[in-house]
Amino acid sequence: MADKVRQFTIYRIKNLDRAEQEYYRTLQRTLDKIEDDVVKLAGRELPTQAGKLIELQSAIAIRPKIRTILQTEFLGWADTLTKKGFNRQAKRIERAFKGIGNIPIEFQELTKGDLELIRNLKLQTFTQFKDISNTFTKRLADKVYQNTLVGREFVELEQELRQTINGIYSRSDDKEAQKLVEFVKKNKNKKSMQVSVDKAVQTLQSKFGRDRAGDNMRKYASQLLNDGLREFDAQVNAYKSSEAGLTHVKYFGDIIPTTRDHCKKILRGVYKVRQSNVFSVDEVRKLYKRLPGWSGKKPGDPLIVRGGYNCRHQWTYVSPDWYDGEGNLII
Repeated sequence: MADKVRQFTIYRIKNLDRAEQEYYRTLQRTLDKIEDDVVKLAGRELPTQAGKLIELQSAIAIRPKIRTILQTEFLGWADTLTKKGFNRQAKRIERAFKGIGNIPIEFQELTKGDLELIRNLKLQTFTQFKDISNTFTKRLADKVYQNTLVGREFVELEQELRQTINGIYSRSDDKEAQKLVEFVKKNKNKKSMQVSVDKAVQTLQSKFGRDRAGDNMRKYASQLLNDGLREFDAQVNAYKSSEAGLTHVKYFGDIIPTTRDHCKKILRGVYKVRQSNVFSVDEVRKLYKRLPGWSGKKPGDPLIVRGGYNCRHQWTYVSPDWYDGEGNLII
């Protein structure tokens, strides 16, 4: 018998992956445009003498114009993600509930309560993107002011502005990271290599962190893109399951080189309390409390934040009665 629970959970996960890739590509284009627009703005608005910045008044006046660029471009992108992208995933959850069956018919479709939750989650995630926009508006404006204050050359300011938005990939002692760094530097301006470069950048950001990818707007936006999509899925799934009276969960997802150790152990049944590897929600929370800390651990309910930042696994709500004594699905 086909495992419908696994099939529809993998369906959700794969579509989350596709959505992230789609919106990461548009994010990259958006940030590249912001980078060019901010540098062009600075070139027009900031007077120089012998190549050096000379006028503080202009450096102060540029701040609201930087804010306008980020609000128009970045928040326009975030608005599309939280409306179109989140709506699509909500419909996939609805399809999964219908496909699994064995759930009261009135809870298989999106309910009034589900729709209210979805609206709130959209607003919550958009507000987080707005915080990123405000933070980097200030950082960019501060870069302009500080460089002008000490009379640095415009080319130095330009480099700092570009790095603040899209990052710099500096040398690394880690062989894997350094290989990715060299690949990005070599191919970042080649259109034919864009997909491969995007994947290399994502690996640098998710696996090696800010010391490899730089403390920049791209890093924070791409992390929120990943976590926002997956936590939206987790919260809507949890709410619908609670409505339907499901109080147990099972963990799903692939094991890849960057998979955290405790995620591997849950997936492989190391912590299982039933042959089916099904946990009650209370058992999951107790398990996470006794686990040692790990890199990338994120505060919050483990049923929502799962393995932490950039985790690609998902819990699916089930009933232990759906499984036989050997752990096989019987519905």
